[in-house]
Amino acid sequence: MRTVFFIPPLAKASGGLRAIYEMASLLDALGHSVALCAFAPEKTADFAGVSLPTVLWADALAGKALGSGDIWCVPESWPNALAPGVQAGAGALVYVQNWVFMLTTLPGGVRWSQLPVSCLAVSGPVRDCMERVFGLTSLGVLPPAVHPAFFAPREEAAPPRNGNTLRIAWMPRKNRALGLQIQEITRNILHTRKAAVTPEFVEIAGKSLPEVAAILRQCHLFLSTGFPEGFALPPLEAMAAGCVPVGFSGLGGFDYMRNAPMPEYPLFTPCFPLEERPWGGNGFFVADGDILGAGTALAFAAQMAATHSEDWQVMVQQGQTAALAYSQEARKQRLARLWPEILRHFAENSPAPATRQCHRQSRNRQPM
Repeated sequence: MRTVFFIPPLAKASGGLRAIYEMASLLDALGHSVALCAFAPEKTADFAGVSLPTVLWADALAGKALGSGDIWCVPESWPNALAPGVQAGAGALVYVQNWVFMLTTLPGGVRWSQLPVSCLAVSGPVRDCMERVFGLTSLGVLPPAVHPAFFAPREEAAPPRNGNTLRIAWMPRKNRALGLQIQEITRNILHTRKAAVTPEFVEIAGKSLPEVAAILRQCHLFLSTGFPEGFALPPLEAMAAGCVPVGFSGLGGFDYMRNAPMPEYPLFTPCFPLEERPWGGNGFFVADGDILGAGTALAFAAQMAATHSEDWQVMVQQGQTAALAYSQEARKQRLARLWPEILRHFAENSPAPATRQCHRQSRNRQPM
């Protein structure tokens, strides 16, 4: 059974698109039949070393590229792209990488439970949201992978300018205005307390993955400002590089984020149960949009990092343990366990063209 991945016509690469290419490449390496479907062949020519068979969107739309023996995999943000697969009688699989797009991409009055699709979630929080909000049960959970560059040996942080500078990385493309407000709150709290530490905020923008990894290895903290998120990969990459993240989870980050104790401010607890993980507190996470909480937590973390206390070192270690659970090899092993079950599901629930109802089954929670 072949899996055909729809490649959205994006102007530039995104993290979600990279995760789709990597999934297709890993399945190919595992011996599964895969293909990419794009609007033009050059769009899939070589993405981060991925070179796979390609079919054209025009052919899929004309009913020439897909059949009842295929699985048609589409991102949740492009539901209109489901049509060619459904019309051809292919098994329709929606890879849900962000829960918020489940709320906004369907026409008014249409519900996900009415569509002839099965779903795969990017994280435990997304899976729980799908069930709680839409009544859908995921066929499994498949998180993205941390690029190997982030696991390189940590370099010494850049020499402080005045003996007490602490470097804090952040990504301005993620809610820039809120990030700047958090920075000002952090500076003011540290000034008010006469803390012997000066925060230096390091912007990460327009960099390659190896360049991002190199910057993170020279920083102490990572200010997480992204929300909503289906998984929130940058804070996990920061953990792999030896930084401790502070800030927002996007909800999806709670697949791996776990709060360490912080007496100064009530940290956030999501409305869904957190799964057991073989690591403990690896950061300080507040409610999305809570700039006062994020600034307070960041000032606390900055003072904690400046002392290099034992508690701080444990947090760094817990973060790196979490990141290792999401390595590329771990993702490959997860796919090796998950995909035969997905193939079996579609083989046993072969749809008639444009008629199959949304499948529901008991949760299939894959182990880390």
